[in-house]
Amino acid sequence: MRTLKPSPLARAAGLLAGTAALVVSTAVPAAADVTVTDLGTLPGGTTSRAYAVNDTGTVVGSSDDAAGVTRPVRWTPGGRTADLGTPAGHVAGTAFNLNDRGVVVGRSVAADSSEHAVRWTPDGRVTELEALPGSTRSRAYGVNSRGVAVGFSATPDLVYQAQRWGRDGEATRLPPLHGDVSSAAAKINDFGVAVGFSGTADGRQHAVRWTRGGTPVPLGGVLPGDDSSQASWINDRGVLVGNSYQAGKGYDGPFHAVRWSRGGRVVTELKPLPGHTGSAAYGINDRGVAVGFSYTPGGTFHAVRWEPDGRVTDLGAVVPGSSQAYLLNDAGDTVGYLTTGTGEVHAARWRG
Repeated sequence: MRTLKPSPLARAAGLLAGTAALVVSTAVPAAADVTVTDLGTLPGGTTSRAYAVNDTGTVVGSSDDAAGVTRPVRWTPGGRTADLGTPAGHVAGTAFNLNDRGVVVGRSVAADSSEHAVRWTPDGRVTELEALPGSTRSRAYGVNSRGVAVGFSATPDLVYQAQRWGRDGEATRLPPLHGDVSSAAAKINDFGVAVGFSGTADGRQHAVRWTRGGTPVPLGGVLPGDDSSQASWINDRGVLVGNSYQAGKGYDGPFHAVRWSRGGRVVTELKPLPGHTGSAAYGINDRGVAVGFSYTPGGTFHAVRWEPDGRVTDLGAVVPGSSQAYLLNDAGDTVGYLTTGTGEVHAARWRG
């Protein structure tokens, strides 16, 4: 585990249904004394990514092992790495999220390459979560403090259906918006409100919030020139982040990070770093601080943090290559990945 500190130069550079108002934030890099820790890999591995961190400082994600197989992993607050294991007969996996009690959710991959949503208990037991009828693929992306998880199941022709798993593992479908054909859920907060997207038959997506009772509510958030949006995260205050983009174009669209106010009535564009092409937001804590990444016209990604007032900090300035941030806890610890000087992708944690 290696910690890097920024040079003086780096420091200096350093919807409810209805109409949503659009606010544009100021893109000014905020000076910050940021340090980044390379969390490393499993023994013999070369690639890892960190997807979530809880308020105890525990991190989860994935790492390849000496055989090159992607394994679900957990890093302790002190940086020790452990393979979480997979169900019997499964060969690979990824941990996507965890709560403060240490319950982890993600996916496990069977020998036939099929994907299965799974949940790990704090004592290390792993359970496969039931997929919706007719599904051949499932993943769990989010889990709240009560142990309720969300994610999706997919049919053989890859039609996604958002779903929620209760503490007992009971699976419930979260329907798309009226007239849409697909959906997926990314996060559920401690009040049981889930967020994600609802998709049309022609491939466009709409950011959506599901009430505690499972009713989908459109959020809007599509910026001028785009045709799609998705909600990535919701905090316990009801503030959301996500992205606006053009369907089918990926980051070439480009992506535009957005934030919804509580209730979803005001949408704020979270600007990329100066000179960059686009941005994407994937996490927000209860203080209203958001993280994600900003990218250059040439496709170099920089992990970034947005303050509640929209000021953006270049977390990627302290690493030699591309980096992305996916989530942060209420203390501000941020996780994602960095690219080392030798070109390897490693899980990372930023502080400061």
